[in-house]
Amino acid sequence: MDYYDHIQLAINFIEKHLTENITVEDVSKNAFQSRWHFQRIFRYVTGYSVYTYLKKRRLTEAGNDLILGKDKIIDIAFKYHYATPESFLRAFRTEYGMNPSDYRKELEHRNFGKLEIEPLRDGIRIDGSQIKTHIVTKNEFFLMGKVHRTTMQKCQNEIDIPKFWGEFIGNGLMNGIPNRMGDSLLGIYTNWDYAENFDVLIGSVVRKESEVPPGFVLHRMKPAKYMVFTVPGNQNHDILNGWKYIYGTWMPNTGFEREFSDDFDLFDDRFQSETKPESEIYIPIK
Repeated sequence: MDYYDHIQLAINFIEKHLTENITVEDVSKNAFQSRWHFQRIFRYVTGYSVYTYLKKRRLTEAGNDLILGKDKIIDIAFKYHYATPESFLRAFRTEYGMNPSDYRKELEHRNFGKLEIEPLRDGIRIDGSQIKTHIVTKNEFFLMGKVHRTTMQKCQNEIDIPKFWGEFIGNGLMNGIPNRMGDSLLGIYTNWDYAENFDVLIGSVVRKESEVPPGFVLHRMKPAKYMVFTVPGNQNHDILNGWKYIYGTWMPNTGFEREFSDDFDLFDDRFQSETKPESEIYIPIK
């Protein structure tokens, strides 16, 4: 099975259990993927997070029930596993801009239908023709730095991460890291949860026995094999497009299987080159 098949399994599972109490965790487990890895693949291939897709499908069917049936609104809310009528009301207002009682009088209901995966198989979402790849195996290493919590919901990470980098570099925080092994900076992405929240850890590689100053953290990276993507450019959109290419185009169409370790960016002297700036993205593979 390829990654498109796994996404199809997830969509089929959601459709079968729309009126049952399923979570993003349940969807991930039934797609046979780790939760953080699967969610990024799903988002970049379909354009929706698992959570958003599940919510939109449930609200679509709830809208159909409002117009086609005579069930009470509270019963429809419970049918699609909203814990309270108020939570259903808030979700419905956000999606459709009106209360369920008013929506029931609408002339038509535009459905958010089940996604079809087959048309996505041949689509190239991001051009990666200028991105080079090679494989390396890295031993255990330790990164010391600062951590920031963000989320992929509503693409908040695309705002938070560049801002966090700007603050880290602008405030000279790298100078507060003792026992640095080189001048490269890394951004590690870790501690994902089912709501697409995760930690961004920016810092430098240090010796294992280094003392951690107040306000900093020490993070262990276990031995792993990586596919390394050399991404041209040094603007935010260059780096973001690199990530979107990896998870939205390269990985779904490759025979490589991702290993369950953290992935990271690496920025060294090449990033500041005036003629050929570039950075690297490391994705753990089996």
